[in-house]
Amino acid sequence: MIRSVLVLSGCLLSLFGVPEQGMAQGSADSSKNERPQKARFIAELDQRFFYFKDRRQPLFSNSTNVWGGRAGFLLPSNIKVGAGYYFSNHDVDEPWDGLQSIRRRFHYGTAYVEPYFYRRKYWELSAPIEVGIGSVTYQFFGEDDTPTRTARTTIVPLSVGVSVSLKSPAFFGFKPLRWFGVNLITGYRYTLYDEAPTQLTTLNGLYYSISPAIFLDRIYADYEVWRKKQRQKKAKRAN
Repeated sequence: MIRSVLVLSGCLLSLFGVPEQGMAQGSADSSKNERPQKARFIAELDQRFFYFKDRRQPLFSNSTNVWGGRAGFLLPSNIKVGAGYYFSNHDVDEPWDGLQSIRRRFHYGTAYVEPYFYRRKYWELSAPIEVGIGSVTYQFFGEDDTPTRTARTTIVPLSVGVSVSLKSPAFFGFKPLRWFGVNLITGYRYTLYDEAPTQLTTLNGLYYSISPAIFLDRIYADYEVWRKKQRQKKAKRAN
C-alpha cells in the first residue's frame, strides 16, 4: 500500500518539476557511485525465469522457472541485506526408470547479502549471496499416469550470483522513467543439504534471468525531495 501511494504521488509530482536527484549524495556525476545517506527499505520481485539444470543428468535436465520476492535494506555502505521467499512448480514429462512423469513443488525462504561493486547513475553491478531453507515435494507417476508415491524432503540451498541492472534516464524530463530498468542475473545454486528421493533429482544448477526492475530507492529519494519542497512552501506561507 505504501509503495503504491509513493509511486502514484511520484508520478503526479514529477509532472510539476520535481528535480532529478540521485541518492542525495550531493553529486550527479554518472562516473561516481551513488550512496544513500541512511538505510533505505527495499522490496522487489525476483523471478529467475530461466534456471538451468546439469545437462548431464538424464532427469530434470530441462529449465525450471523460479518465482519469488525479497525485502530488506540498502545500507550507506552500498550493501543490501534482507530476506526472500521463492517457489516453483515443475512438471517433467520424461519417461525414466518405469516412470511416466514427475512433479516437483518446492518453496524456501532465504537470507541474503548483496554487496555492490558499482552503483552508478545508469547501471549497477552487485553479487547477491543467499542461503535458505525449505521443502520439496516429489510426486511420481507410473506409465498409466497414476501416482505411485510421494516424497517430501528438506533442502538448504546456497546461491552465489552476479547481477547487472540497467537504469533508464529521465527522458524529456519525465522523472518516473528513471525508476525503471532491466536486471540481468546469473549464478549457481548448490544445496548444502538435500534429502532427494533419488540421486538424479538434485536441485543444484546454473541459472540466469532477464527481467524488468523497479528501483524503489529512486522513488523514495524523489518522494523525499517533494516532501522537503512542500514543507518549504508551507513555511513560506506561514511567514
